[in-house]
Parts: sequence; structure tokens; C-alpha cells
Amino acid sequence: MIKILLLIVLFTLATTPLIAQEVIIQENETGFCSVDGAVMTSVAGYTGSGYADTDRGVGKSMSWNVKAVSPGTVSITWRYGNGGGSGDRPARLKINGVTIIESVNFPHTGTWTNWLENDPVKVDLFTGNNKIRIEAHSVDGLVNVDYIKITGTGVAASECLPSYSLTVNRNDEAGGTVSFEPVQELYDEGTEITLRAHASPGYFFQSWSGDVTSADSVFTFAIQRNTVATAIFLPEGTVMDPNIIGYATIQDDEGTPYLVTGGALGDTVAAESYEELQDYLARPEPYVVTLSNKIVGTQDLKVSSHKTLLGLTDTAHLQGIEVEINGARNVIVRNMKISHVTPADAIVITGKSQNIWIDHCELFSDRDHGQDYYDGLLDIKNESSFITVSWCVFHDHFKTSLISSGDQAVADSVIRATWHHNYFYNCDSRLPSIRFGKAHVFNNYFKNCVSAINSRMGACVRVERNYFHNVGTAVMMANSPEKGSVELIDNFFGTSGVSTSPTCQLDVPYPYEEFLDETNELPLIIAGEAVAAVYADGEPPRLFSMSNYPNPFNAGTSITFTLPLAEHVRLTILNILGQEVAVLVDKKIDSGQHTIHWDADGLGGGIYLYRMRTDRFVESRKMILLK
Repeated sequence: MIKILLLIVLFTLATTPLIAQEVIIQENETGFCSVDGAVMTSVAGYTGSGYADTDRGVGKSMSWNVKAVSPGTVSITWRYGNGGGSGDRPARLKINGVTIIESVNFPHTGTWTNWLENDPVKVDLFTGNNKIRIEAHSVDGLVNVDYIKITGTGVAASECLPSYSLTVNRNDEAGGTVSFEPVQELYDEGTEITLRAHASPGYFFQSWSGDVTSADSVFTFAIQRNTVATAIFLPEGTVMDPNIIGYATIQDDEGTPYLVTGGALGDTVAAESYEELQDYLARPEPYVVTLSNKIVGTQDLKVSSHKTLLGLTDTAHLQGIEVEINGARNVIVRNMKISHVTPADAIVITGKSQNIWIDHCELFSDRDHGQDYYDGLLDIKNESSFITVSWCVFHDHFKTSLISSGDQAVADSVIRATWHHNYFYNCDSRLPSIRFGKAHVFNNYFKNCVSAINSRMGACVRVERNYFHNVGTAVMMANSPEKGSVELIDNFFGTSGVSTSPTCQLDVPYPYEEFLDETNELPLIIAGEAVAAVYADGEPPRLFSMSNYPNPFNAGTSITFTLPLAEHVRLTILNILGQEVAVLVDKKIDSGQHTIHWDADGLGGGIYLYRMRTDRFVESRKMILLK
């Protein structure tokens, strides 16, 4: 008997339809997610703590979130007021970013205080969270909404998950195609999205760049914020100068590569005036902009993305002119002298600039004025990151290089910078001074300076195989409320003071070991090789000479040089981008005059450099190949 009664009860439960319930979601309660405007209380007649009022404009929206225990159809209505003079205000209805009904009508209610429920609309919900969103068709925005009412079985108001947008694009429309899935207008936090990039013939996929990064053409990530992802396609054969190393060559702490090309994918142009420099460097297209002469001024020189500023000779000199890299990416500055800039910096990298290479530059002022007369020689700030400074000379200056603009600039924790094979002499401080970010400082030579590296406000600096001569304090953590930290590896400090704690460990995310020189060799290597035509004693040997004939030339030319002493000589040919295209000599040569012939078959016409590197100096000359 008991078993029969139990079966009757189970059968009754199984055949009795579930009773639909009403779920009403008020403003400021669980399930109310957003309004493109505000929750207001100025119009009487609402039932909760207020009503949702959007700003004016097409696309202005409100959203709610409900959870369904199983798929099913529900009825939705809104209690609203619409007393505006524009009549009915229809809205687009979306669920989880997909348009379900193009136009849900909200008729005019006569006055704002006359609140009505509109006609119910039926929609299908999915198991789990369903984000309900209405968007205005009218320039006046949406109606005032008192509440939303969902009628159905197994539904309940649910906590709102943050929703984020996704923008997927490509750097070059001809380079390839991009796609992603799932395709939605908005994505709940944690939603997995798969990106796909396919290169066109003649191009290759280099990486995903932007808010998410990967070297994989098919890449899946969980969205955590509004995200922009750009597929980088480059023409086949595009390579990066093998001399570029460090943070400039990557785009995240995992070491995802970035090909720094500067303006190599564009035309090479010669500038002779400030106006010509500014014209080319500010254009949106890539350019290699060369300079051979000295320009004196007081202006700012603004450099946009995908540019190379290249000095062709040791007379390429900007005096009093600041080089400003602001909001730019993929910029190279090489072989430039920049001096006596006041009151600005010689070079400033700012505005979230990324993948910047400063190489073989000479930056200086004088110490005849007070320490506040000049600003920095090279400052990095405002969330700029992935920067390499190499083979540069910094001298005769007070506040040399500041990384991050202040103790409150916490967002500068994204800064990543590499400093290697630079020569600092006769400087007061900030070599560099870094807040918040991370820096790899290796193989630099510091001479006759008051203080050198200063790690502040939680920064982590890896100080590796550097040479300090006659430096008061080589490493310190000072001048800010919070100290930074350091990792000290195989440095020569001499008589310099050194702060050794707090410590940190910086895992270097790029290869550099083959460029790492022994610490005790740095004075010889750097003082003679820091920049083309900058020498340990300020001048090349008096009996040295080097020239080529003919110049300009077609097919071939002869390079003649005279050495006062027998020494090891490396004579190379470089193209306009500083890339090595030929090695003519790499051995010890006796003193006296020597002539080497170079056949330029297979190379295109243009400007080339021939460079001699010895144990004591580096010297470069320009030549022109006519084809």
C-alpha cells in the first residue's frame, strides 16, 4: 500500500506543470547591472529605490542578469515612464550580446509620472547566466525604467559579471585575415575567446599584439578587460637588425617577440632642416629619416610610430631640440648627437610608447649651470615600456635619466627597459633612476660620477657585469618613500658605495648571453666603441686616415686606410639601417697603408657606411652606391 501511494505521489509530481514565477529586479538590487546614465529619484511614482535614466543618444543602454536552471521561454516586461515630447521610444533587445528582438516598443505614457508596464515579449533563455540588455533607437535615449519583470520557471536574479568588449584588427589589410569566436558584442569576464590569423601570400604572421600577446596564429585567452588584439603581418623577408637585443624586442614578460623595424618598411629620405625632420617623422607612414648636419633650435621634434631617425655621420647633431616619442611604437633612434636641451629632455619616451630602440647616440649638456637648468638626457615615463638603450654616451650632465615621473605614478609598474654597453662619464646622478618598473642594466661603464643606479618605489633592477670607476655611490635605494630592490651579479664597484638590499630576482625574458662581455674588459670595449666617432681620448689616432674611391661609385669601390700601429681590425659594410651586409677584414693588420676593394654586386643603390673597429676606436664613413 505504501509503495502504491509513493508511486502515485511521484507520478503526480512528474505530470504537474511547474508554476511560473515572477522575478522583479529593481535598481541597486541583485541582477541590475548597468545604465548608461544614472539611477534617479526626481520623478515620483517609482516603486524601488529609484529608476534608471539613460543619457541621450542612440545606443544608450541598460542591462540586467538572470540565471536559468534550464533552457526555456520566459516573458519579459518593463515598468517605465515616457513623458518626453518625442513619442514612442523603441529599443533593441539583446541577450548575451546577441540581438533577439530588433525593436521592443515603449509607447508614450503622457507624463513622466505615469508609470506603465509595456506589452510582454517572449524570449528563450540559456542554462546559466543570461545578460539582458536594451539599447536605444532614439537620439533621446531610453525611457525611464522602474523595474524589469521576468516571468518563467527556474529563473532568478543573479550577480552581474563584468562585461568587456573585444576589438580584433590587423596592422596591414593586405597582410592577411583575422577572425575570432565566439562573436559577441560583449563578453562576461573569463569567457574564452579564440583568435585566428592567416597570412596572405608574400606575408608572414609575426604575432598578436596589443592587450593580449602571442606568437601563435591560433590563440585562445580568457577575457579580463576591454581588449584590443592586433595581428601583425609583415612582408616575407622582413628581419630585425641582429644587434637589437633587450626589452625592445619583446612585448610581454613571457618574451613574446616583436620585430623592431623602425621605418624600414617605408622609404628612406634625407632631411636637412628641422621642418623637414618634423614633416617626415610625424607622418603616419613608415620612414627612415637620415640626417648628416647640425641643426640648432628650441623646438620639440615629435616622432610617430614606425620611424627610424638615423645620423649618417658624426656631424648629425640636434642642439637645443628635444626628441619626443609620445604614444608611438616601433621607433629607432641611432647615431645621433643631441645636446643642450632646456628646459625639456634631450629624449623623452612617454604616453605608453612601446618597442623603442635608442642606439649609438651621444647625449650631453654641460655642468656650468645649476642642476635644474637642464632636465633629463633620456627620460622614460607614463607607462612606456619595452625599451632598449644601447651603446650610447651620456656625459656632462646633472639629472641624467629618470624612469617614471613620480612617486605616485603606480601605473609605471609596466615599464621594462634594458641598458647595455652605455658609457656614463662626468654625470651627477640618475644613471638611471627608476621607479616601479623593471630594468636590466648590464655591461655599462660608469666613470667620474657622483651616483649611478637608484632603484625606488618597488622597482626591480638587475645590475649585471657593470664597471664603476670613481663613482661615489654605484647602487642605491634612496629619495622616495619606498625603496626599490636590486639583483647584483658580477659587477666591479672599485671604491664605490653600494646598497645591496632589498633584493629581487629579475627573470630576463629575452636571449642576451652572446652579447655579454666580461666585466674587466668594459673600459676598453666601451670607451672606444660606445658610439661611432666617439673615442676614449676624444680623437682618433692622429696618423689614422680612411677614405674610399670612387665615391659615389657603381659596382665597386676601394677603401684605403692608414694605421699608426699594428692591431686587430674589423672592417664592415652597413646599409642605411645599420645592418651589416659585408665583412671585408676581421684580423690583425700591420701598421701602414692598406687598400681593400669591395664589389657591391647584388646590392641595391643607396647610402652605405663602411666602419672600422679596432681595440681602441671606431670610425665610420659614408659612401653612395649608384645603380
